[in-house]
Amino acid sequence: MTRRRPWLVAVALLAVFSLVVVACGDDEGETTTTAAPTTTAEETTTTAEETTTTAEETTTTEAPAEIMFDVGVALPPCADAVNSGNGCIYLGNLSDFSGAFATQGPLLAAGHEDYWTRVNAAGGIGVEGAMFDVLITADNTCDTGYVPEQHVACYEQVRGNVAALAETLGTAQTLAALPLFIEDSTIASVSTWYSGWSFPTVDSGLIFETGTNYCFEAMNGFDFVVGALQQMQGLAADVVPQFTYAIVYFPGDYGGDYGFGAKYAAAQYGLGDPVAEIPIIPISMGGTMDEAVATLVATQPNVIFMPVAPVELATIMGGVYGGGHTTAMYIGAGPTWNLGLLGQEALVPLLEAAYYMTAYWLPWASDTPGHNAMRAAAEAAGRGPEYASSAYSAGWTMQYPIQAALQLAIENGDLTRAGITAAAQSLTDVDYEGMLPNRGFAGTAADDAWRIATVNRIDTAAPDGLSSLFWDAGPTASAYDFAAPCTILGG
Repeated sequence: MTRRRPWLVAVALLAVFSLVVVACGDDEGETTTTAAPTTTAEETTTTAEETTTTAEETTTTEAPAEIMFDVGVALPPCADAVNSGNGCIYLGNLSDFSGAFATQGPLLAAGHEDYWTRVNAAGGIGVEGAMFDVLITADNTCDTGYVPEQHVACYEQVRGNVAALAETLGTAQTLAALPLFIEDSTIASVSTWYSGWSFPTVDSGLIFETGTNYCFEAMNGFDFVVGALQQMQGLAADVVPQFTYAIVYFPGDYGGDYGFGAKYAAAQYGLGDPVAEIPIIPISMGGTMDEAVATLVATQPNVIFMPVAPVELATIMGGVYGGGHTTAMYIGAGPTWNLGLLGQEALVPLLEAAYYMTAYWLPWASDTPGHNAMRAAAEAAGRGPEYASSAYSAGWTMQYPIQAALQLAIENGDLTRAGITAAAQSLTDVDYEGMLPNRGFAGTAADDAWRIATVNRIDTAAPDGLSSLFWDAGPTASAYDFAAPCTILGG
């Protein structure tokens, strides 16, 4: 079971401003549980007298040939089939292996691969007489470079081969390709946490997020700061600590959603606007952090919220500390963390003292059925310690709704892309094996969207360098009326 932690944490863990820092110059055979688990033959097999709608309207589901299918589904086994009697479902992966999140792309991809290896090793998905292995091949994996135009080109490359997308990375990138997804009825799990993915008016019900959105993530991070400072300063629960804050962000939904959440939370506490809002261009795209560092040193915010990437986080933290502002607390969004940051020895003491990471699920070493299965799968695949990461966890976790949709589509007798979409949009209880609370995708955003988040701090003894301080939904996110995306983006 997932552990739920109190919103407020011990003062001893959070004495950020008083710290003096030195810085900167389950086994393989376990059965996967989803919203539509593989069941027994008695529970699922249609008799000869019972009929399922197909192209001929009269055939049964006794064999894979009698299930409707189109793109990305084959009756012969996969090329490297685990189960020789199964058909094959091909998925695509549109990810970043050379752009701003190039360090995350391979980890995400490994999470996808190991998830489906586990599923295939347990017999695949489907019903008796209609079982399938699921495969993501190199040919159906494409480097988007985190560039919208390249993302579209990547989808064009795989669109004739895949039944669905295991991943589409980036919001602007995914929005650029969305008209083609709509044209093809292609569902996708998304590697962004844009609040708009909860609304069919934005994504036509094709994009499936995993974890709370950036907006709620920031609200939870802000509530955490307020509670931490209340404890550190010995204030009563109804007394708001006074502090200043800044936001450094990538433009677009990531920074826009996150910034909206932080400023909305600040308004609930009567704290007003940030002393600085600083848009930055990723270093991989030619950006420099000099102006951001200079502004933060000049404005001296007590807390700096950072929806950026790991290299920008490290550069700015080191620059601000080296510039003389040594008492800031840094709240980094989920994508700011990469285990490689612990390799920068001069930065580690500052990370330990002043960095907190908001995230969408608990860290690598957490004791849930899903975490246990994930670690076992990574070990079986021979993954090195660098794979013990939030990115690998994301790659794994985002496959749960894809599996649930495929399983239901098979049970419905319709593995066409339209049939998979219909199944996905009717899901009411996807089981994430404790890695996240169960959720549906058929209801409203207010009812279905996750509001829960974790706040982690650096733990150099942990496999992924993180330990959780709490895992809950704070008061701001819990009360927010989620009737529309926090940030409106163009399609």
